[in-house]
Amino acid sequence: MAFILTVLGLVAVFRYHNNKNITNLYSLHSWLGITTVFLFACQWFLGFTVFLLPWASVWLRSLLKPLHVFFGASILSLAIASVISGINEKLFFSLKNATKPYSSLPGEAVFANSTGMLVVIFGLLVLYVLQASSWKRPQVGITTEGQPLLRERE
Repeated sequence: MAFILTVLGLVAVFRYHNNKNITNLYSLHSWLGITTVFLFACQWFLGFTVFLLPWASVWLRSLLKPLHVFFGASILSLAIASVISGINEKLFFSLKNATKPYSSLPGEAVFANSTGMLVVIFGLLVLYVLQASSWKRPQVGITTEGQPLLRERE
């Protein structure tokens, strides 16, 4: 569902730019966004074909799992960077000719900056959960202190 909404969003952006005669893919925000979408599509396809379908061997899954986790965290980080750069780009364009410039911190700037900070906090929390061993799925045959119920009785 997320990928479908992402593609629909890209179609809407390109149509809007073409209708308003705005150049496509000229900013850092757009480059980050396209890179994020491309990597997300690759990650989704790899995850679907290797981890969801039953044809892949355990050896292949265990080989690709660290890469899958790394690229998942990288895609999240790129998405956060895309959102933040998009918020800034929108503020610079919309407050450029306003009565109150962005540097005077009008209400729109406070709202946008607060939204950006919430996105960063959300991303950091997700990255923490990804790295915290107590939140990780237990691996077959390996127990840790965070999994006392899975230990064999002595």
